[in-house]
Amino acid sequence: MGRHNRRHQAPGAGEGKIEAMTKIRLGGIKILEGRSYAGWSCQKAQNALAHICTQMGVERINLSQVTLIADDGKGRCSTSLSTETGGSFTSYFLIKLDTGVEPQLSRDTTILSVFPHDRRPVIMGALLELAGQEELHTLAIASSPSALSIVVPSEDMKATIDSIFGAFEFPAYGSPLKWETAYVGKEELFKDVVGSYEEQDIKVYSVLDLPNLDFWTLLLTRGELIEVGRALREIDGLGTKMPFLVADCSYPEETVLSFCVPASQRQGVGNALDSHAPHVARSIQDAAGVFFHGPHFGDRYRIAGPLTNSMQKAGINPLALSCAVHSISVILRARDLPRGIEAIKTKFHVPAAG
Repeated sequence: MGRHNRRHQAPGAGEGKIEAMTKIRLGGIKILEGRSYAGWSCQKAQNALAHICTQMGVERINLSQVTLIADDGKGRCSTSLSTETGGSFTSYFLIKLDTGVEPQLSRDTTILSVFPHDRRPVIMGALLELAGQEELHTLAIASSPSALSIVVPSEDMKATIDSIFGAFEFPAYGSPLKWETAYVGKEELFKDVVGSYEEQDIKVYSVLDLPNLDFWTLLLTRGELIEVGRALREIDGLGTKMPFLVADCSYPEETVLSFCVPASQRQGVGNALDSHAPHVARSIQDAAGVFFHGPHFGDRYRIAGPLTNSMQKAGINPLALSCAVHSISVILRARDLPRGIEAIKTKFHVPAAG
């Protein structure tokens, strides 16, 4: 099926605070400090991510996180990059030169990751509710098969950690204070150890392809993230899995959010959104996903560049990307899945099946 666009109006619906919920048990939380963030929105034809990522590799700038949503519902491509703080101005000028757009630059940010999420919508919904709080200034959200990552200004880090402990329970740490006590003095363990080796074909541990997905894109305000978070909690009750989610929250007026669920759950997802976020603009596309990880993917140059170049050379325009926490997630149009896998194999050494 093709693309469906829908917008409902329900003045005043869904406005309010986060409802008190039972805490969700997770395994752990990690942070990556000393990051810069660059986010930009441009017309789809101006998207130059492949060239930007390649130039980052040439400059030996590691990309800690990359997100892409190819169409926000208004014909604009929404993209973000996180690098070490020292690479912030290089990132800024490369983006401006290649796209003609002045990116939003935040030079002191932190990436907080919680894990594992087991692709459960209730966990992603709880994180969206957290990101929708007025006192926090979330910039981006990205998913990997194992973790969910949220980018915030470093000055908001402690408040964000407190909010995370308000929504989630971590058996190893009874409180933010206990977690901080365990973390302080071990910060170096969480910093990048950038691989110095080069590979003609980049090694991959495993590749998972998921056909028959619905790719949903929502254009909303920051406060409406809370409404959508409640919808995802309801979707969790359907027993469905959500293998992909990204969000660009860096603009105060608009947030663009994309996620994937099995196509068989389209009606249930639509009903939940109608119930909790009826006025949020949304679109649906038939999609497929490719998910893979390899040695030090999160700690090395020239990982995002080969990926985006392989897609470009094959004439494939991904619907969305998330390069986060040592993993790459690529969402493609359903018809592009076979060609997408072959394109990835031109740059990555994919182990034989079985």
